[in-house]
Amino acid sequence: MIILGSTGSIGINTLIITKKLHLEIETLCAGKNIPLLNQQILEFKQDIPKITKHFNGKIYYGENGILEAILDSKSTLVVNALVGFLGLKPTLYAINAGKTIALANKESLVVGGEFIDTSKIIPIDSEHFSLAYLLNCKIRPFKNLYITASGGAFRDTPLDEIPLQ
Repeated sequence: MIILGSTGSIGINTLIITKKLHLEIETLCAGKNIPLLNQQILEFKQDIPKITKHFNGKIYYGENGILEAILDSKSTLVVNALVGFLGLKPTLYAINAGKTIALANKESLVVGGEFIDTSKIIPIDSEHFSLAYLLNCKIRPFKNLYITASGGAFRDTPLDEIPLQ
């Protein structure tokens, strides 16, 4: 599998699960936490030559590197745990490449939801999973569904400063 955002909390937890289930990791993608990425490479035996000066393969970097790594990887599952708007392009790109997305990146849905084939999405973040479960629940239909925000731009804003309309 491909893990985008392997050094964040969701990426780290994904690696814990893959280790317990003996699943193969083909590609790791990280932001700036290179020491943790190097540790993950060693632990999951991901192309150990990449961390030596004798490495003669390819190291991907930047936004285009993420997209190129998705295309070059044989894995059909992409865990998108990238933070923010950066996660949208890889989501769309992976779907267009015929891959399934285990999605934790909310911004992909918020910003580009109308462009995403949701049949290719497996929701893995708590909000995504809960909404998908409720929307597909046939046992007890509901009339209204209220979605609350869990942090983000208004996390530290006093309630009396947030318009309620």
